[in-house]
Amino acid sequence: MLASLGADKENNTEMSTAFSRRFVTLVEQFAGGNKRQFAQLTGKSPSHIYRICRGLSRPSMIYLEHLYNLFAVDLNWLLTGEQPLDKPQSQLQDELTLIPKLDIEASAGMGSVIGNEEVTEQFALNRRWLNSHLGVYSDKLAFVSIRGDSMQPTLLDGDMVLVDLSQHQSSKDAVYIVQTQDGLMAKRVQQRQNRIQVISDNPDYPSWEITADNADSHGIAGRVVWCGRSI
Repeated sequence: MLASLGADKENNTEMSTAFSRRFVTLVEQFAGGNKRQFAQLTGKSPSHIYRICRGLSRPSMIYLEHLYNLFAVDLNWLLTGEQPLDKPQSQLQDELTLIPKLDIEASAGMGSVIGNEEVTEQFALNRRWLNSHLGVYSDKLAFVSIRGDSMQPTLLDGDMVLVDLSQHQSSKDAVYIVQTQDGLMAKRVQQRQNRIQVISDNPDYPSWEITADNADSHGIAGRVVWCGRSI
C-alpha cells in the first residue's frame, strides 16, 4: 500500500514537471521567455506564473480557456503532451499574429517624452480572438506601456495596452494614444463639431482640447483596444 502511494506521488510529480516544461515553452513562444511580461499579458501575477513554471502550481480551467482564446493554444498538448496529427504547424502559425512591444511609454499623467520607437519584444495573439472579441482586423498593432495615474481607474500605472495604430480618427468615445509636444499620452477622446475633447478619467486632472489652432502639434496615434495587467 505504501509502495503504491509512493509510486502515485512520483507519477504525479513527473506529470507536473512535464506540464511545467510545456508551459515554459508557451512563455518562450509568446513572451520571449519573459515570465513577468507573460503574466501581464495574460492577467496573472508574476509569482503565479513562476510557480506554474516551477511545477509548484497548476492553472485553473478558466485560465486555460483564456490562454486558448489569446493564443489558440492546443490545450490537449498542454495538458497531455500529445501533438495533433491533423493540424500542421504552418496552420497554427497562420492563426497567430505577431505584435511588437514598442520602446515607448504613453503617459497617463502630464506627458512623458517618448524614446526611440524600437521593438523590444514581440507577442503572438490569436487572430480569431482579436476579430471576435476586440473587433480588430488591422495588422497595425503595437503594445505600449502606461505611466501615470490620470486615467485611473480605467488604466493604471504599469498597464500594458494594445493599440490599433490604424485608427487615427476619433470616430467614437474611447481611449486613444494622443501625440503631443510632450510625448504620448493615453486619454479619453470625444469628437465635437469643430474640436476634439481630451479627457482624463481621473477627475484630478484637467481636460483640454485639440482645435484648429494646435492641431499641427497634436494628433491621434491610435486607439487603445485592450489592456493587460498583473493581478
